[in-house]
Amino acid sequence: MQTSDEIKKEKFSEFIEAAAHDLHSPLRKLSVLVDRVFTRHVDRFDDDAKEYIRRIENCVSEMQSLIDGLAELARADTKELINSPVDLSMIVKRETEAMQEELEKRNAEIYTDPLPVIKGNEIQYRQLFKNLLENALKFSKNDGSVRIEIKATHLTTTEKDNYHFSQEKMFYRIEICDNGIGFDQAYAEKIFEPFVRLHPRSKYHGNGLGLSICKKIVTNHNGTIYAQGIEQTGSRFTLILPETP
Repeated sequence: MQTSDEIKKEKFSEFIEAAAHDLHSPLRKLSVLVDRVFTRHVDRFDDDAKEYIRRIENCVSEMQSLIDGLAELARADTKELINSPVDLSMIVKRETEAMQEELEKRNAEIYTDPLPVIKGNEIQYRQLFKNLLENALKFSKNDGSVRIEIKATHLTTTEKDNYHFSQEKMFYRIEICDNGIGFDQAYAEKIFEPFVRLHPRSKYHGNGLGLSICKKIVTNHNGTIYAQGIEQTGSRFTLILPETP
């Protein structure tokens, strides 16, 4: 039986998803209208007018991304369907295949250990690894090749004690490491907060919600996530996930 807090959370998530759906319609119309104005009357516009239209299009795109991100954050705040076996190796394989074009463009390679099969919400785990892989690729350096490594090990008895985890359960440590631009370790906790951006939007696109969604998903599965970074050297995101939530 659901508690009052769980019911409130579910209602809030439903409201966010409904609002996101309704907001997309006027944004699509706005995008279409701007495109029609530009294509039909482009010969009447000077350089300043064209620049203003470009900015409007960017604002519409950013708003669409923000709405999508809020809807994903709301969905990640639920605990539905978290009892089916999930093959994390297959999830990483599918997400890597979906990113293949971008990986080739950036001369990027992903190396991964065999990953465990654990119980959880497959949709949320797909979103988790999608966000972490895209994050590693987005914040890669422009010079040289991109290397992303995914490592997996069991938590030892001592480590379970350190994390205050049950000794009765199996836990896995999964690390996503990259050789990108990294970050100042002082922001290691801040980056998991909604809308936090360490870099200008003009340089690195995104809605500032990806890592917040990751934290929600890991928390839903009774795990933990933390990050370590060294500027201009790389980042490591560590997931501690139970075999059974």
